[in-house]
Amino acid sequence: MRKFLLICLTLVPLAGFCSDIEKLLKDKGCFSCHDLEKSKIGPSYKVISKEYKGKANAVNTLVKSITGGSVGKWQGLARKYGIKITAFYMPRQNVSREEAKKIAEWILSLEK
Repeated sequence: MRKFLLICLTLVPLAGFCSDIEKLLKDKGCFSCHDLEKSKIGPSYKVISKEYKGKANAVNTLVKSITGGSVGKWQGLARKYGIKITAFYMPRQNVSREEAKKIAEWILSLEK
């Protein structure tokens, strides 16, 4: 979390965007399962970005996962990225499509 804040504070032009996203992620409980760089019970945001960045419909795919949940998606991918995932499914999250889109776009904006 500290690294996330440090990144946000050093990105002056995007500082407002980071504050909004950080608040949204906190308010919705996203940090309970995800972290910027480390895997928790779910993959880190950077690993998610690495998996989806550059793929067709990446934003829509992530929005669908965030709003509708997913099952077993990261078990095989965990081996690909050398991480351990303890959650088998991500439940449907209480976010609007607009909020999910902001989160997805932010994830895809992360550097590897």
